[in-house]
Amino acid sequence: MTYTLVVSNPPHGEVDPAQAAPALGLTPAEVRMKANYPVPEIWLAGEEDRRMQEAADTLGESGLVVTLVSGGALRDVPPRSSVTSFAFGEGGLSAQTDDGAVELPYDAAVTAVYCTPRGQVEETRRSGGGISDALRQRTSSIFMTRDSLVGFGGLGGRSSQTGGGEGVAAAEAAFLDVYTEGADARRLGFVLGVVDFSGLGELALENPVANLEMLVQEFEEKFQQGTVDRRLLDLQPRQRPMVGEAQAAAPERKGYSYATQALAKLLESISPDLKAMSQFELSSRLAYITAQ
Repeated sequence: MTYTLVVSNPPHGEVDPAQAAPALGLTPAEVRMKANYPVPEIWLAGEEDRRMQEAADTLGESGLVVTLVSGGALRDVPPRSSVTSFAFGEGGLSAQTDDGAVELPYDAAVTAVYCTPRGQVEETRRSGGGISDALRQRTSSIFMTRDSLVGFGGLGGRSSQTGGGEGVAAAEAAFLDVYTEGADARRLGFVLGVVDFSGLGELALENPVANLEMLVQEFEEKFQQGTVDRRLLDLQPRQRPMVGEAQAAAPERKGYSYATQALAKLLESISPDLKAMSQFELSSRLAYITAQ
């Protein structure tokens, strides 16, 4: 079955909730809540391109930013190759993945999606806090950067371990997904609890979440033609219902929001391979597609 999806592409503009409400089948108050959600999600789906285009036009006129996406595009996003180790070389990034070795030159036009689950962020803040602000002030000096993070997990010995993944399923762990373009397009997944951060060298810290964000900063600095999408930071995990379960969806979750039966059925209709898709996997794919 062929679907056209209307996907939110935040941040949105100045929104007229009353104008958008009929197109989404929601109340103006519910539209306002939708507009405040910073993560791309499927808002509408249908088999008639014209109807989806009209709905997208109406939403756009109301100040909402949306993108039309084919169900096939969502299905065909490259699967993740999990990175186990990496190194920043003179001309590019070398990565060892569960599919083999990969070389990614620094002039490659790549799109990276950075995701941190809310529970992990809050735990990290309690353990030291201030990591994001400290890293944004990062200088080219390794030691100045590391000194700015002393209060965040301590320097101690540099960590060559994955860390932070104990008891945390990979589907719900923080990650940086790096999408490459071209005929051999692929996705490299730097997943907390899987990747070894010793490739950061003198920048490596004991705190695994700090290491992941340091990796993001290094990536952004070296890949000048690339972009990092941070819309999935502090993402609130939601339990995924299974099709046919009576207790599946919370009543306040409407449309194709995650944790609804409608979304579960839609994904399965697009492809049986999408049926068990996690919230973070779906969000990464949608962030990548809408960032193009």
